[in-house]
Amino acid sequence: MKKLLYISITLLLCVSCDDYLDIKPVGQVIPTTVEDYRSFLTSAYGITNLSKVLTSYRSDELQINPSSQGIEQYEDVYTWNDENPSPLTRSYPYAIFYNIIFYCNHVIDNKNDMEGDDNEINELVGEAYALRALQYFDLINLYAKPYSNTTAGEDAAVPIVTSYQTNVDYPANSLQEVYDLILDDLDSAEELITLNQQNTGLNYRFSKVAVKAFKARVYLYKNEWQQAINNADAALAIHSDLQDLNEDTSIMPSEYNSVESILALATVASFDISNNATISDDLIEIYDQSSDLRFNLYFKETPAGRFQSKKSANNKFKVSYRTSELFLIKAEAFARLQQSEAAKTSLLALAINRYTPEGFEQFNLKIAGLNTDDLLAEILKERRKEFAIEGHRWYDLRRTNQPEITKTYKEQSFTLEKNDERYVIPLPNDAIINNPKL
Repeated sequence: MKKLLYISITLLLCVSCDDYLDIKPVGQVIPTTVEDYRSFLTSAYGITNLSKVLTSYRSDELQINPSSQGIEQYEDVYTWNDENPSPLTRSYPYAIFYNIIFYCNHVIDNKNDMEGDDNEINELVGEAYALRALQYFDLINLYAKPYSNTTAGEDAAVPIVTSYQTNVDYPANSLQEVYDLILDDLDSAEELITLNQQNTGLNYRFSKVAVKAFKARVYLYKNEWQQAINNADAALAIHSDLQDLNEDTSIMPSEYNSVESILALATVASFDISNNATISDDLIEIYDQSSDLRFNLYFKETPAGRFQSKKSANNKFKVSYRTSELFLIKAEAFARLQQSEAAKTSLLALAINRYTPEGFEQFNLKIAGLNTDDLLAEILKERRKEFAIEGHRWYDLRRTNQPEITKTYKEQSFTLEKNDERYVIPLPNDAIINNPKL
């Protein structure tokens, strides 16, 4: 295949995993049965992608110390130095997305040739459509401009590859074309998947509720507010449980076995985030530490008086979608539609599970007095608090107001200007070298 994809048909990746995500790659067996193809797709599910870890460094969630072990991997990411990064800098993933897309394409292309139960085949192919859509969604939120219905048809995004071809160049498709593919794939997934929810331990796989939650997020990013609400409601009709932190702080709401889990797939934290980086002052300050039950659950204090994330590289912290996001999607979408009361209802439905009773009473009074603009700002603040170190923040900064951010590192000041072009990450040099059409 063209170098764009950087993959070999004969190579299937081995992955490290714990009991919860017991992924066994198919090796070099040529798949014929649905069970073979299930192993094939499970290998794709198991490929580790650290894009969300790197965007946490790029956003305003973390603070780094020059003396921290391994910090040279993140200095240029942290300071938005994309033009001449050190050779030691961790690269944003690109080829790995197309590696996973290759697996998905192979499953989709061979639907009619699989041997086995038709229902199992449909479920598997539906998952492949959804997993492919997820790769393109993450690609465009790294390497393309945020969606605008006035410019998406002209804005360059990334190449669309849906079938295996040799000696073919892959120019970048428009952002509109990629979003159209994502929604088409999710429609196909919705038609084929009949399983409402995956059992705990298999919830790294897509299900009907995961597809609907994914669609709600896509429409939020497209600024199609009513569609976002409709799909969030459809997902909540299947699964609406929220973890009440007044009753249970034994696990985080984002863990794979939480009552909130919808899809536990993305790697959002790492050893370096939890041990060698600290939480930014700006993020710490937006929590009311006396009443917000998330604070002590999410963060630990260091001997130096700073705070670190309790979310780590452990597979139990993998998370892509959970029910709290659906409530916040609805709250934001209603606020943007100037439907303040509906927005407040959705926001408070989550907040009552996140604050002490006294804290919720104060929060409720505060929300009641807000106008629509201030309410929207409060909803976005709640998103930031709820999803700290879960891979949302950089995407939210991009799609909302792209604010100015200033960081100090090694006694130097670094500024990402408002609407800075660096809110779009440049394509990696090796991708351009291997595919000049980009």
